[in-house]
Amino acid sequence: LILIFGRTLQEGDIIDLGGTMGTVRKVSIRATTVETFDNAVIFVPNADLVSNRLTNWTRNSLTIRRDVAVGVAYGSDVELVTRLLLEVAKAHKRVLHHPGPVVLFDNFGPSSLDFILRVWVDDIAVGVSTASDLRVEIDRVFRENNVEISFPQLDLHVRSAEGLQPLTPGATTPTAPSASGEA
Repeated sequence: LILIFGRTLQEGDIIDLGGTMGTVRKVSIRATTVETFDNAVIFVPNADLVSNRLTNWTRNSLTIRRDVAVGVAYGSDVELVTRLLLEVAKAHKRVLHHPGPVVLFDNFGPSSLDFILRVWVDDIAVGVSTASDLRVEIDRVFRENNVEISFPQLDLHVRSAEGLQPLTPGATTPTAPSASGEA
């Protein structure tokens, strides 16, 4: 009765029940029917909805914020990266202009300069696909502007190993063994 008369949940609301997301299909006196995004139907006792944590993603509106993380190679032009990310976001038809997109220089990562493109999308139902669209377009625009999307890199320094000849003072590469086996 609390759910029905309090209108905490309504048919069509998108909710999160402890990590399981779905759309409310029916609210009755004893249970609420929720259809997951995998097309499964869950019957949730109303007592569980009242006593456990419940997130209603669409109670206020259908808009949702999405963050798209992007790592670029060290040495990249930070101002160019910021400008390109904003251009990509502003050009997408589902990204809201109010509040507008924001680019955050998030961190100096182990192999990348880490940015977050933060956007508001007009409909929660297309939030995931909009983020995917943005990633595809970011990849294209970065390639056109020679901005390298980073990948993990590791420098390996070998001090000694069987079969390797030591460096001679002042040399930049190991000395090759001679035909007689002498270096």
